[in-house]
Amino acid sequence: MITPSPLTIPGLESPQVEEFYYAALGYLNGFDFSGIVSDVKTIAIIVSVILGTILVWIMIKMGDLYKNKLKEAIDGAVEGLTPPAEAVTAYDNRWQEIRRHVDSFVDAEWKLAIVEADKFVDDILKTAGFAGESMGERLMMIKPDQIANIQYLWDAHKIRNLLVHDANFRLTHQQALFAINAFESVLKELGALN
Repeated sequence: MITPSPLTIPGLESPQVEEFYYAALGYLNGFDFSGIVSDVKTIAIIVSVILGTILVWIMIKMGDLYKNKLKEAIDGAVEGLTPPAEAVTAYDNRWQEIRRHVDSFVDAEWKLAIVEADKFVDDILKTAGFAGESMGERLMMIKPDQIANIQYLWDAHKIRNLLVHDANFRLTHQQALFAINAFESVLKELGALN
C-alpha cells in the first residue's frame, strides 16, 4: 500500500494538485497488480516459447547449412584432384616426353621413363593430398576404393625401385611398358591426364 506524503513541490501548493495527487494514490492503492503480473508472466512465457522455437529452427537450418558446406567441401576436394585445363596441358606434355623415352630402342631411355613416371605420379599423389613421407609410404596408405589400380601402381613402383637400387637388374621393354601403362592408368584415374 502506498502511503501519501505531504506535497512539498514549490509552486504547486494548490488544492487541485493536492487533490489530484491523493486521487492518483488512491487509484494506485486500489489497483490489482496481481492481474497485470499474471498477464506479464503469460506474455513472457509466450514470447519465450516463440523465441525458443525460432532458436531451434535456426539451429536446424545451421545444421543443414553445415552439412551442405561439408558436402561441397568434399565434392570440391574430389574436383580438386582434377587440375585446371592449363595444368592438364602441362601434365600431358610432361607425359608425352615420358612416352617418347619408353618408345625408344635404348634401354637407358626406358629406365629414365620409369624413374620420371614414378616421380610424376608421386607429385600428383602429393598434390591430391595423399599422406606419407615417400612414395612407398603414400602407396601403403592408399586404399583400393581411393585408387582402383593401386596394385599395378605398386608393381610399377617396385620396378622403379629395382632400377634404382639393384645394379644387376636388367629391364626388359615389356617390363618398361607395363610400368608406364600402370603409371598412366593411375594418372588418368586421378584426372591428371586426358
